[in-house]
Amino acid sequence: MVKPILIAGISFLIVVLSSCASKAPSVNSASEMSGENMRAPRGGESENDSRMIAYTVNIQISVNNVEETRKTLTEKIKNLDGFITRESNNQITSRIPVEHMEEFLGITRTLGKVESETKTGVDITDQYRDDVIRLENLRNLRSRYLELLQIAETVADLLSIEKELERVNTEIEIMEGRIQYAQMSVAYSNITVRFSERVRPGPLGLIFYGLYLGIKWLFVWN
Repeated sequence: MVKPILIAGISFLIVVLSSCASKAPSVNSASEMSGENMRAPRGGESENDSRMIAYTVNIQISVNNVEETRKTLTEKIKNLDGFITRESNNQITSRIPVEHMEEFLGITRTLGKVESETKTGVDITDQYRDDVIRLENLRNLRSRYLELLQIAETVADLLSIEKELERVNTEIEIMEGRIQYAQMSVAYSNITVRFSERVRPGPLGLIFYGLYLGIKWLFVWN
């Protein structure tokens, strides 16, 4: 007969093992269980080159034709194997494969005048490794509960084990989602392009602009 104290004892043991495993320097076995191996540095490649960086870019441009710009951006995103995550009248947010990020930004800059541009990269390597190890530990815990389920002899034991299995399965699903999102964030850069129609001066504006250029020529020589 499986006693509740036995279940609690095994749970405590798994928690202790999980704590120890989280301090382990290697994550190869954990990566295999997650279905995704982290790339190890090759010859001539530093450890920093294998870090997992999630890039986010925001770029604002002024253009002659908003609708034409939107069509061009949509076409380029598709051609570069990206996909749109959000779109409005004057903004497109997309995911672009990181290997095509600079190419897409270069194309975007040619569509109008760049008013502002920011690019940030977040290193998620350590968090990713921790999540992979936690996922391995959760899967090991689930296996042990499944073994207990096979030898349970009372309804109370069955219900207790099934309740723990449900909890562990929920945590596994959450952790798998975190890992998949991290992998996607690294593989696909998050790029938001905002575009507005370029302001054109009227007749009086052109006159004053011409005066401005004349005064600038008189006082400022490059």
